[in-house]
Formats: sequence, structure tokens, C-alpha cells
Amino acid sequence: MKRIALILAGLVALVPLFGADIEPVAYSNLVAGISRARSPVVSGKYIIFTARGTARYTGISFDHEQYRTVWPFKRIVRKDEKGEPVRDETGKPLENVLFYIAEVPPETTEIRYRMVIDGLWTTDPLNPSSAYDYANGMMVSTLAVDRYEVFTTSIRKNTGVRFACISEPGKTVRLAGSFNNWDPFMYEMIETKDGYYELALPLPAGTWYYAYFTGTEQIPDSLNPDRVYTKDGRVASVIEVR
Repeated sequence: MKRIALILAGLVALVPLFGADIEPVAYSNLVAGISRARSPVVSGKYIIFTARGTARYTGISFDHEQYRTVWPFKRIVRKDEKGEPVRDETGKPLENVLFYIAEVPPETTEIRYRMVIDGLWTTDPLNPSSAYDYANGMMVSTLAVDRYEVFTTSIRKNTGVRFACISEPGKTVRLAGSFNNWDPFMYEMIETKDGYYELALPLPAGTWYYAYFTGTEQIPDSLNPDRVYTKDGRVASVIEVR
């Protein structure tokens, strides 16, 4: 029996998804489970989108990214140990499959997206679930996902920016930044459980610099890797509200 090899055509690196790379072993396991083009499959925190390989190009764009980026699909070509296309019992080459693996953003219950297939924007032809996006005036595909939460500084639709800090239990942790002229006494964070502090602020659109304060010590947000140096040489964290 011939050994089937999966060749990822044009795949030179793992594609960054929603700002973070999928762990290589998890990515390989997800790809190994793709056998045909079908409706989207949710696997834990990941979604496997597929498309028929007859298309020359397929891309996908997401509502939670304001459709700013089109992520290209990769192609799976099935070849045998001699490098020849694997064929079915009738002698026809097995169908190529296009795929894209996305990570579900935290605190999300539904994914809305559009596809572009050979230059034409469309809903996902393999997903029967769709809805009308009144804000953008178009039909979009929809997919229900399980909600999960990550304790980190994040932007929330209804409450603005949720600032998060992990520190010693029972401390007074304050928040200051360019949004309040760096006043370290205006905003005291709430300890929601031992050592976990948070505070929500309805910040307008813009780029904001901030830090946490315990006593007189200024500390950057350890849960946010985006940082800058302030004029006085201190390190501040950065968040962009769109």
C-alpha cells in the first residue's frame, strides 16, 4: 500500500493568526486532520476553514478585524512516495484542498467572516449559516464558537479597555497614563480575586500609553508586550483603540 505524503504547497512558515502564532505541533495536528473541503470545523480554540482546490486563490477576512486583512489559504496536494499525485479508484487525482486555520479570539461567541475566491467576494459556499451585516451592508458567513476568557488587557466592545494586572494580593494598584495626564491617584484598580486586578475605562479611539503604580513604583503591564520609553526614561505600555 502506497504511503501518502501531504505536501503543503507554498507553505514556508506558519501564518500569524489574530496577532499570535499557533503552536507548531498543534498546527501540524490540525492540518493532518484535513481530508476534504467541508464546512468550518471548530477544534478547541481553533477553526479550520477549507475550500475546494479548484480555485486558484482563496482568502478570508474577519469582522473582529474590521475586514482590514485578507488571510490567504494554503493548499494541500496529496502525493505518493514517488512524488506522483494520488489518484482514486477511477484514476482521477484526489481533490486538492485549500485551508486556513484561525484562532478564536477571547470572549467571542460568534465569528463573522467573508471569503474572496479568485477575486470575487462571497460568503463561505461550504457554510450554510449567514447573516446580513447592516454596518457594512453585506452578507457575511457566521459560525458559533465557545466563549473563553484570558486575563489580559483587552479592548471590549461595550466597556472600552479592560486593564488587567497580576500583582501581590492585598496591594493597592493604581492606573495612570496619557489619558489622564499620568495622574497616579485618579484610578485605583479592583482586586477581583487574590492578586488579580482590573479596571475598565471607556477610552476613545487613539494610541494610549499607560503603566501601573504600586506606591511610588511605576511598572509596565506584564500582560501586554507592546511598550515604549517615556520622556523621563521610564517604560510604559501601549494600547491602540480603533
